[in-house]
Amino acid sequence: MGIWQRIRRHLSGVRPLFNLQIEPAYAIKASVSNPYFQSLQRVAQEAGYLGAFVVFSDGSLETGARAALETRHAQLTLDTYPNPAAIEGRTVSNYADARADRRVPRATVVLDDDSELFVCVADGALRASGPAVEDHEATP
Repeated sequence: MGIWQRIRRHLSGVRPLFNLQIEPAYAIKASVSNPYFQSLQRVAQEAGYLGAFVVFSDGSLETGARAALETRHAQLTLDTYPNPAAIEGRTVSNYADARADRRVPRATVVLDDDSELFVCVADGALRASGPAVEDHEATP
């Protein structure tokens, strides 16, 4: 992230909420040795879905961590739909309106307290949404 983006974020009142550590996980034990899911894990790593992030109040994610923030751990289950489609950038039907354009689904990560966080690529950057961000933002 560039210096101007950081300054703009600071001036707009967007604040860091928490550190987020996302690790890969599998729902099915056999998936770990499956070549497709091994490849998907590499793609997820390269696309930036895995690793350490700072979550901001506007839902943006910044790579890294800040010492003053609490760290939450999450798992991205690679063999559970729609996560593979989201990571690979595949489109799915828009269930709200079957006539609407297809859309890229959001990946779902499960936090250490079993709450969910939705991660998607928007404008070339990862963004987070869901109760974990909203609840944290509501807390002063």
